[in-house]
Amino acid sequence: MSKSAAPSFDEPTGWPEDAVRDAFVGDWFLYQRRGGHRTSTDDVLTAWFAVKRSQGRPIERYLDLGCGVGSVLLMVAHRLRPALSLGIEAQAQSALMAARSIAELPQPMCISVQHGDLRGLHGLEPFQLITGSPPYFPLGTGVLPDDAQRRACRFELRGGVEDYCQAAAPHLAAQGSLVLVFPTAGDARVLRAAEAAGLFIRARADVGMRPDRGGPFLTVYSLAREPGPCAAQALCVRDGSGELTAAYRAARHTLGLDRARAA
Repeated sequence: MSKSAAPSFDEPTGWPEDAVRDAFVGDWFLYQRRGGHRTSTDDVLTAWFAVKRSQGRPIERYLDLGCGVGSVLLMVAHRLRPALSLGIEAQAQSALMAARSIAELPQPMCISVQHGDLRGLHGLEPFQLITGSPPYFPLGTGVLPDDAQRRACRFELRGGVEDYCQAAAPHLAAQGSLVLVFPTAGDARVLRAAEAAGLFIRARADVGMRPDRGGPFLTVYSLAREPGPCAAQALCVRDGSGELTAAYRAARHTLGLDRARAA
């Protein structure tokens, strides 16, 4: 497993002053910061593809790597209702916010967040579903944000897609799926990461922002322990007029994002 050294940035550990409680899925709420990393299209696509790839088979145990404030973790848990859902998050403040969102769920559920580095996972029983939204940018490829949460969500301070694959592989059940999102331009890198971890890409969805703005910018991958054909599909987030496409609205509907209720 690769061990990328984390730069010595100070990260906040207490409750943030700019935290807000936003209506999220159904009657569930999510705490996130006004000035921090907020739930995004990447998160929606990851959760949607994870749910799609899980249709027709029971998901008893679910793991979200680098769960941040818990957006993907909660979307998937809300839709699939696994017996156990676990998030791993290295930033203490993000883990704290995710834990509070979970603590305030209207119904008791077996969802939890563990504060820790995903590269140090060991001793866990297998999961039928694992998800992850790795940071995209290696150190030295851009200006680091001043905000610690944004910095860690965008730049590979603790490794990238290679580390996510290596962390997931030992904990993936025999018939399980690892669902990851990554820029389409980094496709070759994902292929190498999967191969190095002994995993195989079994499905992918290439996502464009608009049909009049070039090809796909993000790809969501489903990886498995056994080789086989790769099912491929494509969709756009918005149409030529800037409106959400029917396909993306359907993805949001599947997750319950269009049915959130305000407090």
